[in-house]
Parts: sequence; C-alpha cells; structure tokens
Amino acid sequence: MKVIIPALALLVPVVAHAQPNEQSTESSADFDRHVGAPANAFELAVATGYSQGGGKLGGSMPSLEDIAGAGGAIEVDAGYRVTPNLLLGAYGTFSKYATGDLAASNDDVLGATAGIQAAWHFRPDRSVDPWVSLGTGWKGLWLDHDQGKATSLQGLELARLQVGADYRVSEDVAISPVIGGSLGMFVSQDSAMTSDYTEITDKKVNFTGFAGLAGRFDLAGKR
Repeated sequence: MKVIIPALALLVPVVAHAQPNEQSTESSADFDRHVGAPANAFELAVATGYSQGGGKLGGSMPSLEDIAGAGGAIEVDAGYRVTPNLLLGAYGTFSKYATGDLAASNDDVLGATAGIQAAWHFRPDRSVDPWVSLGTGWKGLWLDHDQGKATSLQGLELARLQVGADYRVSEDVAISPVIGGSLGMFVSQDSAMTSDYTEITDKKVNFTGFAGLAGRFDLAGKR
C-alpha cells in the first residue's frame, strides 16, 4: 500500500490534465491532443514494477506474506482492439519475491499468473487515455529450496483489476503508469511432505498488489 497509494496519486493529475481545453487550438505538440483511435488492431504490452501479496493461504498454512515478501514483476499482455474503446485479450506475469520470515533465506520464491482480460479505454482518440481492465485466470507460487523438493502452490486468480492512463507518444506506441491488485485463492499444494498435489483445506482468499510502468504497441488495424 505504501507504493500503490503514491502511484495512484500520480495518476490523478494525469487524468485531470486529460480534460480537453476547448479554448485553445490544438497542435501536434500539445500534451493532450487528438490522435487516431486504434481499432481492429493487435496489441502487445509489456509492464514491469513492484509486487507484493498478503493474506491467509488456508488450513494450518502460514500467511502469504510469511512466505513471500516484496518483489519485482514482469507482465506481458496480448489483445485485440474490437472497438477503439474495448480490448479483449490475455495476460501473463512472472514475479520474483524476497523470502518471507518463515521461508529459508536461501529459498528462491517465484510466482506466475496467466489468464484472460478485458480493458476499456475511456478516451481512445486522445493522447491521454485513462483505462481500466478486469481479468481472471490461474496463479502459481513456488519455493525453490537449496536442497530437496520444491514447494508448489497452485490456484486461481479470482479477479484482477488494473487502472492506468496511456500517453501516446505516437499513433502506435503508448506508455502508461499502472496500479492494480488481484484476489486469489490457492487450491492445491505439493511439497516434500506430499507425493503429489493435494487439496488445501479451508481455502482462503488472499491479495496481491502491483504498481509499475507499461509500454503498449498497436500493430496493423486502422486509425
């Protein structure tokens, strides 16, 4: 939250600045200017930033923050602009976390997610374009021990919400600050104490937050 709240504060003036000034004459050098809105375009996005989770895992298991501390994440998105406002697509992330208090200091703590999402762009024909996305999918967490069998948790990313504001540096390229979070639930685990994946009893919902910067690229389609 110490990172997400300041990131949100950065988005507020960007969105506020996005309101068009009808009293001025636009030029190609204006910060908030008219651009060709993409449609029927294939879109790729790459983001990187800070990630951290928290909350119960279930049963007698420790909390998520006891296993995985703060970390860095990389996200790759691919989608199709059905209309200038609506994008449908898929996402995938990979994260590497610091070890939590209950994990061995030499453990590697790794996370990944993959799923489908939809994004709505509020001002696709302006160079400053706030957007919101909602997705759902799969998530996994691994503790790779220095010796012995790795511990693996598998589950669902129940709901994943992100907000941002694209700034188009050209018709086909945009950069965007991004903040978001997801509600997840791990449903099975495999560890040195098990021979295969076993169901987690008394499953709990946990939270993972993200704040970072994304680059977006539109290919083909029309403007």
